[in-house]
Amino acid sequence: MTAIIASLMAAGQLWPVSARAVNAPSLVISQLKITSSNGQFVTLYNPTGSTLDMSRYQLEYFNNYDLSKATSSRLISLSGIVPPHGYFMVNDSVFTLCYQLSVDSVSLGLSSMAGLVEVVAFDQTSPGGSVSPILQDYVGWSKTAANGAQTLPANTAAFLQRQPVDSTNNPTVNTPGTGNWIGVQPDTSNICNLIATSNSTTVGTGYGQLLPGSEPAATIISADGGTAIANPAASLPASDIGLMVPTITELLPNPAGSGNDATDEFIELYNPNNTGFDLSGFALQVGTTTLHSYSFANGVILPANSFTAFYSATTGLSLSNSAGQVKLLDPYGNSISATATYGTAKDGLAWALANGKWYWTSRLTPAAANIIVQPPTGKKTSATAAKSSQPKSKSSDKTSKTPKTKTAASFSPTANSTPSTTPIHIWTLALVAGLGLLYGAYEYRTDLANRLYRLSRHYRSRPADRSSVQGRRSRGTGQ
Repeated sequence: MTAIIASLMAAGQLWPVSARAVNAPSLVISQLKITSSNGQFVTLYNPTGSTLDMSRYQLEYFNNYDLSKATSSRLISLSGIVPPHGYFMVNDSVFTLCYQLSVDSVSLGLSSMAGLVEVVAFDQTSPGGSVSPILQDYVGWSKTAANGAQTLPANTAAFLQRQPVDSTNNPTVNTPGTGNWIGVQPDTSNICNLIATSNSTTVGTGYGQLLPGSEPAATIISADGGTAIANPAASLPASDIGLMVPTITELLPNPAGSGNDATDEFIELYNPNNTGFDLSGFALQVGTTTLHSYSFANGVILPANSFTAFYSATTGLSLSNSAGQVKLLDPYGNSISATATYGTAKDGLAWALANGKWYWTSRLTPAAANIIVQPPTGKKTSATAAKSSQPKSKSSDKTSKTPKTKTAASFSPTANSTPSTTPIHIWTLALVAGLGLLYGAYEYRTDLANRLYRLSRHYRSRPADRSSVQGRRSRGTGQ
């Protein structure tokens, strides 16, 4: 065990935990969902009366509750804020909003066989001094019953809920790792309520219960990309409680043809719920390094089960043509939906979501279900294809073309316009003719043989004929 911990620390995978663990944790684990399907999450609760900056906390994950058997570990960085007595969800899938909950969507990849997660805060004794991680809370789990680990529910829809709770159903944890856990699952009649899997009784949820949602068939970033500003007065619209979050499904970074970046670029949101979703206090954020945001006005509603496109003419957001990303922020400024980061955006191609992946598509479908028509990736060799692949100017092409005029000079042949010819060599002609004669002789060899035979007989018979004629003439003369 000591050797494993030493090797992990040497590899930078494990922070040494301070021996002075706090008696009253500032952040505790409230819920834990570890399954091989239906999403994973870890819910954290802020029991203090202060707003917490989550960038000062990290999750440490090991793939076994027993470190002597752990073969890998991982640090999961956090971001955003948590208001006093608020909840924070580290989540890897689409989810349902229940109450006021901050969310940080990351790829978790937690083992469903056995593991351990602990929450660590960073403390600095003085500016410029050393930074020490301080253990806040921890929990180990196992698929089968084991000492030192919580047994995971067999039902993949169920998860673990921290006990005991106070009068307002918030977990009461005075010492890291204390308390107990029960298996719970969503109430079919109200997904924001939980039912204990052991006795089917209703379990208090506090203010942070969160569930996986479905994909379609506050921290405020200033416009100049400045520092995040906490907004503890923000709140989730009451009508959104219990609804699945909207999903960013399509965006157009580089309009083609006469399209205008300032007006025709768009970002599309999908509302998967059977009722409207209130975007009051929510915001769109674009960029990867320099960030710009657009806050929705109060009363902006996404219609039920619909796609809505927000154009740059309204949002004033400009999408990068070289690389970028778009996020949907909740009223606390936490990302609740985000696109994959895209690279160079070619003219007229949309960045669209389909079956959990992002694709470039030449079929634009603003305010409608996506249709992926992937552009060709091979090189275009024809002149027409090469011409069509060149970027189109935003201005009229007609002004750059010089009209053609027909003049006498343009039709007068000149020495340069006379097509040049290369004579065929005489020996080439002789060779071709010879081959032709040989082929003809071969084809008509029988006829030629007969002809030659007759000619030879004719010439052999001619001397005899001449002598008989001369004899007749001499005899006639003598009479």
